[in-house]
Amino acid sequence: MGACNVEAVHRSAACHSDQGPEGPARRNLAVNRTARSLDSLRSLGMTPRGGPYGPRARRAVRGGCTALALAGLVALAAVGCTTSDPVELVETRPAISTEIAVRVIAPDEATALECMESAWREMETCALLLDRWTEGSDVATINKQAGRFHAEVDPITISCLAAAREAWGVTEGAFDPTVGPLLSLWRKAQEDDRLPAPDEVEAARQKVGVEKIEILAGLIQRPQSDVAQGLPSGMPPTPEDLQKDLYTVGIREGMELDLGGIAKGYIAGRMARRMQLHGAIAGLVAAAGDVYAFGRRPPSLVKSGRDARWGVAVQDPRYPDEFGRAYTAIHLENQSVDTSGHYYRGYEIAGKHYSHIIAPRTGRPVDTRLASATVVARDPAFSDGLATAMAVLGVEKGLALVDSLEGVECLLLEWKPKEGETAAPSGAPPKDAELIAHRSSGFAAMEFDPSRLAGQDETARDQTPAGETAGEEPPAAAPAEAP
Repeated sequence: MGACNVEAVHRSAACHSDQGPEGPARRNLAVNRTARSLDSLRSLGMTPRGGPYGPRARRAVRGGCTALALAGLVALAAVGCTTSDPVELVETRPAISTEIAVRVIAPDEATALECMESAWREMETCALLLDRWTEGSDVATINKQAGRFHAEVDPITISCLAAAREAWGVTEGAFDPTVGPLLSLWRKAQEDDRLPAPDEVEAARQKVGVEKIEILAGLIQRPQSDVAQGLPSGMPPTPEDLQKDLYTVGIREGMELDLGGIAKGYIAGRMARRMQLHGAIAGLVAAAGDVYAFGRRPPSLVKSGRDARWGVAVQDPRYPDEFGRAYTAIHLENQSVDTSGHYYRGYEIAGKHYSHIIAPRTGRPVDTRLASATVVARDPAFSDGLATAMAVLGVEKGLALVDSLEGVECLLLEWKPKEGETAAPSGAPPKDAELIAHRSSGFAAMEFDPSRLAGQDETARDQTPAGETAGEEPPAAAPAEAP
């Protein structure tokens, strides 16, 4: 067994889509970073483990017709409907420490239902592999065996690790999925109500670093009796049938792997890709502040005078308790948007609020004056990790990085406190604070007036805050029907 080229696995799993804006000042990221489908890997077709995620409501739309579907039963009103109209389904379920909303548009009802169920199956499979708090998950097993043994993992986990390593490399370490020891240190500091000592911070920081993760890949022999059970009677197995890909991951003692800072975007991309493979015309997946939208809404589902692209509101960080209150809104098509901010979670130590985002190199919480960072990219996993990194990099370095990347845009909202002006207990700027908006070179071209989102489908607009999983970001971008 030899060392695994993570980037090669990542590239082989990438799913290509339309190219985004190009320019001589931007460098190509080597591959089109869209939802990773892993079509070439054995994960496709695997049976998801675990059960349903509880009751859910599903709304079906065909042209101008609306009906409510419960527990998978869809009833469409016949008035004004034609069999040729595309069907749109909307469904929300609690999952991965938040709520996930899925919208799918397909040529007919049967295809739409198949797309929707395939997306949820994909979510369940990924969540049971990537959640560090789920007993027996790949990530939990890696952490449990840290410093002792390598853990055998699924190709999905390898692909997500590759996405995390890519974000780590592009941001020069500002995003790091091994920051767990520092998060644990600051959580304990909050419990003890005292700041950690410099030597404690340094000791935790020494356990951080993607370069310390060891990934091995190889082929192992499968028992001929096991292979024969899956073949037609009398057919001998080929040499390829008798081989199995094997991936193992190991980390050093004291390290903690946490893919929460990239997993929601990664899973959203896989869910969307699964719907596309099953015949979806267009769709959207929203996991709290991580949103991925593909395709355009067909004319029969677009209100007169509105845009066929998907519209997404960007949360105003001054109003964290008024979820859905927009600072601006943007159009998406085969793109993802992620927002990172300090206004939902943090550490309260000795009467002072600290950001929940820890800078890997310093081991300390980042400055909260960058109130929020919104990143748009073609790849939902990459935008998820990059949004977190923006809080670490700051305005100047963050804008410079984004403007060097092809197909990536950002909006950074900076708060410069005036004399006597203090942050709210949540870490949010005061409601009357002046925000300075820093936009990448192409962000303004995506924007539109958020008031045009008023009165749209609340099933897709409203998302619940993200959970407490380390590295995950608070929600700040809520999807809405195309304006």
